[in-house]
Amino acid sequence: MTSFQVEASLSANRLELLELLRVHRFATSSQLTRFARPRYGSANSARRQTLRHLAALEDDRLVLRLERRVGGWRGGSQVSVWSLTTAGLRTLTGTRRRQRPQAVSTTFLAHTLATTEVCLVLTESVRALDGTGLELVQEPDCWRRFPGASGEVVTLRPDLAATVTAPDFTDRYFLEVDQATENPARILTTTRRYLAYRATGREQEAAGIFPALVWIVPNLKRQEQLTRHLRAQPDIPRNLWLVLTLPQLPQLVRGGPEAFTDAEDHA
Repeated sequence: MTSFQVEASLSANRLELLELLRVHRFATSSQLTRFARPRYGSANSARRQTLRHLAALEDDRLVLRLERRVGGWRGGSQVSVWSLTTAGLRTLTGTRRRQRPQAVSTTFLAHTLATTEVCLVLTESVRALDGTGLELVQEPDCWRRFPGASGEVVTLRPDLAATVTAPDFTDRYFLEVDQATENPARILTTTRRYLAYRATGREQEAAGIFPALVWIVPNLKRQEQLTRHLRAQPDIPRNLWLVLTLPQLPQLVRGGPEAFTDAEDHA
């Protein structure tokens, strides 16, 4: 059976799961269930049906389940993580690029799952708002290249670019998913790279506004640490960045960056 015939034989629900894994690379059973929730009448039905579809795709060798204890993810608990196989990717895209999900490091896997969770929380937040849309661009498609001070090519590597649209506003973001594994000095270096890119005016010319840089951090302690270091830098303007925890993302979607900057101004 050709990849086209395999794809034609798959239900829309199973194709959606394959596409989610193509976009996000790795996702847990729970994350895939939440992504698929609108297709089902209840959360329990979504869970049962998603697990059934995943089992069928696994039987067809289109997806692979990894049982991994992922540090920093849900307290380091063991979770079922799903990824496309080489056959699964070929079914969707026709490419024969080899997939080796078992070979990725635990650190890479934890960061990828955290990035998937950010995408999911943004998606769920937009679903709750009438007339609101969301565009997510994953790496490397969201990367930007620009000339540095000495003429070298500098690459800006956000984990995600997001655009939230409604009838009366459009908010744009570059998102960096922090796992509290890097020294704050590296966070400052990366933030200054965004500042240098903003100074080129390229993004403003293309989109009309420079996206807010949002650092998504795993806990309040890390939020306080990075906020303190960033505020202490006189060359990094306050209107460039935000440091938020995952539970604050729905508020960002509803109120935009002003929901946090205004609160700080009146604190």
